[in-house]
Amino acid sequence: MMRIARFEFSEGARFQPGARKDDPNSVGQHIDLLRKQQHGELTPKDVVSDARNPNSPLHSFFEWDDGEAAEQYRLQQARGLIRSVVAIYTREDAPAVKMKAYVHVADPGAQHYREASHAMSQERTREMVLRRALDELIGWKRRYKDLQEFAQLIPVIDQLRDEISAPR
Repeated sequence: MMRIARFEFSEGARFQPGARKDDPNSVGQHIDLLRKQQHGELTPKDVVSDARNPNSPLHSFFEWDDGEAAEQYRLQQARGLIRSVVAIYTREDAPAVKMKAYVHVADPGAQHYREASHAMSQERTREMVLRRALDELIGWKRRYKDLQEFAQLIPVIDQLRDEISAPR
């Protein structure tokens, strides 16, 4: 039988400013304790409920100012809304094509969304969009590489990584 030896935060995990990230093992152990208390079925509501206690090791990972938390939630909703818009592009000589209308441009210090065809037509923003997409794909690979059903995708992801990362 396998058992968990320790807990860490995933590579690239992002937390709010002030989160106590120095002891991921105690955070993981605490979350696992909550899971056990819930008979193996942990929900985000269980985590937030526990984290309300200022003595919980999870407390610092949440925004407790209700006004700020509400604003952050609205920003998250806005991101979701932007990502959900699809544009239908037409030309006289071709059938209509559906595409995401906007892509996220991870410009350091000025992250934003840009109309997809414009972003992909500019070398600098195209590189940022492709880099982010590749990072997400590599993250997907890390999460699911042990599932036999997806094993045939791993070499394809590795080939894409090599092609996109190759110097131009």
